[in-house]
Amino acid sequence: MHIYIYEDQRAMDLDPLASTRAAFDIRIGVGTFYDHIKSQFPEATISLFVREEIAEVTAERHPNCVVNPTEVTDGLWLLGNVIWDQDVSELTKNEDAIFYLNQKIIGANLSSKAGNNWLKIGGPLNKNPKGDNKMAVSATYCQYLWQILDQMPTAILSSANRAGKPVNASAFEGVSFMSEGQVFVGDATIQPTALVNAEKGPVIIDDGAVIHGQTYLEGPLYIGKNTMIKPLTQIKNSVIGPQCKIGGEVDTVLIQGYTNKVHDGHLGDAVLGAWVNLGAGTINSNLKNNYTEVSVQVNGRNVNTGSIHVGCFMGDHVKTAIGTVLNTGTLIGPGAMIATDGFPPKTIRPFTWYVNGHHRKVLLDKFLETAYHVKKRRGKTLSNAEKTLFKYLQNER
Repeated sequence: MHIYIYEDQRAMDLDPLASTRAAFDIRIGVGTFYDHIKSQFPEATISLFVREEIAEVTAERHPNCVVNPTEVTDGLWLLGNVIWDQDVSELTKNEDAIFYLNQKIIGANLSSKAGNNWLKIGGPLNKNPKGDNKMAVSATYCQYLWQILDQMPTAILSSANRAGKPVNASAFEGVSFMSEGQVFVGDATIQPTALVNAEKGPVIIDDGAVIHGQTYLEGPLYIGKNTMIKPLTQIKNSVIGPQCKIGGEVDTVLIQGYTNKVHDGHLGDAVLGAWVNLGAGTINSNLKNNYTEVSVQVNGRNVNTGSIHVGCFMGDHVKTAIGTVLNTGTLIGPGAMIATDGFPPKTIRPFTWYVNGHHRKVLLDKFLETAYHVKKRRGKTLSNAEKTLFKYLQNER
């Protein structure tokens, strides 16, 4: 079977994370949207359709997939930022069908002819597929980042149901477990005096993680591979990706990975990309004083989130100085840096320094040099494809 995972015309509604990755490469739990689809079709051949500017970095992340093929075969087309709730193998039984969730097209089962005709008129990034055979499906469409936060508990629960045996509490002397049948620990270290509470949802601690003592972890929660949690940290209802360093108070937060939030300070109802560094005392507001719904400026539009609890959204390689305070609904583009008294603007463009109330453009050569050293510290390299993308973003966004 051939699966085509694609972005559509609204992919940048997932900005700022979508600036530097495909929509399906955003984390939703233990894995990404892509990982969730791949787990349902472990033997399938997968091809990917993405925006041209991220095609090269996407190919690096998925070396076994063809990116933006010019011709297609019979196959199942699945929108990448959708969580497919039903058995998606059932979708293959209806030929040349267009899948609808309410009024939104989120996929199709297309013959080779229908698929190639779609590409001829512009493909998924420009046009909807044509066809009269409409099929209603059960799925969850995440158009915006704050909607992914709402889906984290379900994603963590799904992973916990496949995680195998719960923790053997006797193997962790001095650690307190509540509802230990819902705690799943890989080859990780949990120091004495830590408290792991799974009463409200599963807690998954992945291989190589180090949980220091006097830490409180409350599910639903995922702690990624080789991530370190500092002493006296409180984390609730969150997804923390690999190789992070986390401290302070964290509540309803998704972190893509490779990010430092080591020091004290509240972070809540927030989504962070990779390679972010928050200075000591950085805090964000996630509730307006008048308790009204929060709006976010995303993809050129002011969007009402419909929620009173909305924090901040940071792209890759964002940095904040010590004592930074962020308002509700703040969106910070990749490569930006903040060092100012009081609240910065609620929208900061990519590769912008906001210093003492003034915007100025990041010097790309210095940014790339810093990014090189930051990634090297985690055993990673800064690829030529990433450099090309960063140059594009600085010039175009």
